[in-house]
Amino acid sequence: SRSYAALFTALLVFPATICTAIDLAFDRYDYWFGYVVGAIIVTWVIAVLPVLRITSTFVTALICFGAIVGYAFFIAGKTGHFEWLSQFALPMFILTAAFVAMDVALIGAKRLKGLHVLSLLSGQAAIYLVALEATIDNLMNGAIDLKWSLILACGFISVVAVLEAFSYIGRINK
Repeated sequence: SRSYAALFTALLVFPATICTAIDLAFDRYDYWFGYVVGAIIVTWVIAVLPVLRITSTFVTALICFGAIVGYAFFIAGKTGHFEWLSQFALPMFILTAAFVAMDVALIGAKRLKGLHVLSLLSGQAAIYLVALEATIDNLMNGAIDLKWSLILACGFISVVAVLEAFSYIGRINK
């Protein structure tokens, strides 16, 4: 894990320093390197911190979530567009964090196994798609008009039903 962290960090230093140098040398008015460096920092936090296992899973998840939300706030502050952050990004980040926490708790504690894991993920995909369309509709139109997400959600719910049926049949046959 330490070798991976060292190599990954070294690979991220190059684009960060090059972008910073180019921006500072040639563009003295609107410093765009913050977008690149911020994305690189978020990438490092998400890709390296969990591998190092220096904090508990819960604390690591909070740090990763904080890095993503912090970067979103940075972008909103830099562009002056906070509306998309509160109406779209934060609700989706919170839903994603809730799903990740649920997955870690249920799958990591081995409360869910086999086909039940796929059922959980399929159900979450259905909920996520509906939430995605709802937040996009609300941001763009100020009203929610669900269409495509309900169709896709029905497909994922059908997958859940089939997976649970196979799991039940497998349990009976044992």
